[in-house]
Amino acid sequence: MSLQPHIMTTPILDRFCVAGINYHKADIAVRGSFSVSKEDFALIAASARAQLVRSVFVVSTCNRTEIYGFVENVMQLAALLAEHTRGSIQDFLQYAYLKSGKEAVDHLYRVASGLDSQILGDYEILGQLKQAVDAATANQVLGPIMNRTVNYAFQASKKIKTDTALSSGTVSVSYAAIELLKETPGIGEKKILVIGAGKFGGNVCKNLREYLPQTAVSLMNRTDETAKALAERTGAVFIPYNKIEEAIQVSDILVVCTNAQYPTVLPSMLAGSGEKLVLDLSVPANVHADVKALPGIRVIDVDEISTTILDKTIARRKAEIPKAQEILEHYQQEFYTWLDEYKYSLHIKSWKDKLQELSEWQPQQYCEMASTPLSPDRKAQKAVTRLAVNLRTNHEKGCQFINAINDYLQMS
Repeated sequence: MSLQPHIMTTPILDRFCVAGINYHKADIAVRGSFSVSKEDFALIAASARAQLVRSVFVVSTCNRTEIYGFVENVMQLAALLAEHTRGSIQDFLQYAYLKSGKEAVDHLYRVASGLDSQILGDYEILGQLKQAVDAATANQVLGPIMNRTVNYAFQASKKIKTDTALSSGTVSVSYAAIELLKETPGIGEKKILVIGAGKFGGNVCKNLREYLPQTAVSLMNRTDETAKALAERTGAVFIPYNKIEEAIQVSDILVVCTNAQYPTVLPSMLAGSGEKLVLDLSVPANVHADVKALPGIRVIDVDEISTTILDKTIARRKAEIPKAQEILEHYQQEFYTWLDEYKYSLHIKSWKDKLQELSEWQPQQYCEMASTPLSPDRKAQKAVTRLAVNLRTNHEKGCQFINAINDYLQMS
């Protein structure tokens, strides 16, 4: 049976696309309407498989929601995202950026390295990208080309982290919140209640213990078992979630980092409770908008937290951008070189199989300078090796040559 390479109607690189929204144009409310949970992504992956989209993953953080994939048209990705989130395709396109080919590759690298983060050099995004890729693998929507694409981006990010000062100082929203709390008068005597025990809540509790060890920290979560486990690891005091109103009333500072689709901290919970500082680190916002109108209550959201600490580190980090960009360009070029060679691999395999098939019908031939015959496998391997070298040294002619060989083999 003859083997034929899979023919794509669009070149491989041009099929790499990203559709997304981020803090540049979309506020928290808009970003929140397109946030993607694990369950949401499972539905996106199922729809992608039904559409024969082999590779797709979604990065959904407090600052961005982006869907990456190898597709014929970037609008396929926008439609997949809108179909399984609370926003409409019209709302998405109003704020979205749609990129393909090298532009999309450059965007991925900038995101992975922290160059596109709301806080320049935010290295936490790399972990979030890796989680997104792991989710794609678990849902069987990560092909070999996408795997190599993101791996080169991860390598570039790691190199920037170790060889530049782009990530020096404050590097995440969770730590930015700690920086803000450090400046709060009398912070050592304040009672802090953390609501939410996911990864973000875990980072907050860890940073509170490390940088503000003198403060009294309590912790709760909609799932009590999760909060208990985190409280034991971080030394916080566990409070059952059904005691949320009482806990809010006796606290001085609330740090809300839940992942609910609707507000979990309501005005009634804070009414008449006196002065309080409320840090809402959730996207979408989990503190009801009307809480800001309550007397004595100051609410600070993700955008304001980021802006508050940004000026302290931005100048130093900006000076590192040229060095980081040089590293990105190096790894992008490595990726393009790999992709140029990969696109011939299926042709080469098909050609090798055909040569072996043909050799079995021919008498054994002898090397001009040797006394032992060449086996069909050996003859095919030598021919394939010669072709691979030719392709690396002369891509244009190699491409024409291999297409001609494939045409010949199909006729034979």
